[in-house]
Parts: sequence; C-alpha cells; structure tokens
Amino acid sequence: MRYLSVFKDDGEVLKAISDIHLRGKWFDLDCTYSKGVFYNKIPQPKIKSDILPLFDDVLMVDSTKMDIFTNNSLNSIVFDPPFLFRKRKSDNNDKMSTRFSYFNSYDDLTDMYSNSLLQFYRVLNKGGYLCFKCQDMTDGKFYCTHNFIINKAQKIGFELKDIIIKATNLKLQRDAKQQNCVAKVHSYWLVFKKK
Repeated sequence: MRYLSVFKDDGEVLKAISDIHLRGKWFDLDCTYSKGVFYNKIPQPKIKSDILPLFDDVLMVDSTKMDIFTNNSLNSIVFDPPFLFRKRKSDNNDKMSTRFSYFNSYDDLTDMYSNSLLQFYRVLNKGGYLCFKCQDMTDGKFYCTHNFIINKAQKIGFELKDIIIKATNLKLQRDAKQQNCVAKVHSYWLVFKKK
C-alpha cells in the first residue's frame, strides 16, 4: 500500500507509521492514552499510561518523569499531549478549550514538551521511534509549536524521519472578532528516531 501525507483518521496515521517506520511492529507505549480513541479500529499499544488514567488497565505515569521505565527499554512511543494554552477562562465560545485540557501558558506547554522529550530519549532504545502528535496554536497570534518540537528534539538527539498531516472536518475554532491568522484545522504527526 502507498500512503500519502494527509490523513483524516489518527488510527490510519498510526497504521502507516507502523508499516513504514516500525516495519510492521506495533507500538510499545501510548503515554497519553486518555480514552483510547485512536485504537477504535486498530490494535491497542502494549502499554497504556496517562497522567490521570480513565481505565484500570492504564498506568498512572507522568510523561515528564516516566520513573517506571528503565533506560533504553522501549522501541516506540505514541505521544499526544494537550496543545492549547489559556491565560484566562474562555469567554468567547471556545469549544476547543471546553473539549480538551490546556496549559496556563505557552511556557508551561514548552516546558512539559521539553521534559517529556528528555524522558522519551532516555527510555527509547537506540533506533527507537517517537510519534509526537501536535498542533500549532493561535491565540491572537501564531505559535509555531511543531517547529519548536522539531528543534528541541533534534538538540536532544532525535532525528526527524517523517511529518504527517492529520486534517479534520470539524470546526471547533472559536468565533473571533478579529482574525489574525488562518484557523488551524490540521495537526501534525512528527516521527522521530533516536540516533
């Protein structure tokens, strides 16, 4: 099968990453498992964890610590952290902040991402893969988060192997009085390999 760069379904993205980069092997860990919606039509990861587990078979693990995993013990990680931040309570019909959790500031977001990347590098085997789902943020201005993640991961020692776009049909964007940049209706899957 030949995969193209744009997908409508996260499960299909993970299948493509498995086929192309993991050579058909499945994912060792999803450390932001939440409700597990990625896995409705595909196999579950071997290990499921989250900072606040919703199910009994999901381990309570903070992605910035990951103390239960030893160095070089995993071959692949799926990571889909929150991508929103708000300094204030939403007051303008912001459906995204209602549906998803969010950080208090962009610095909080980048700190969590940076500390998680350090842990992922520690627990992945050499040649292991990190599949990082992210989305750029607009809140009066444009925050190019995917670029931050790529630069940070490369400084740590990851190699960027692929970028996949996941488009959505849903419009959960807020109604803005003044639009300062285009509304984002896509996210990225960044595929990193530990060098």
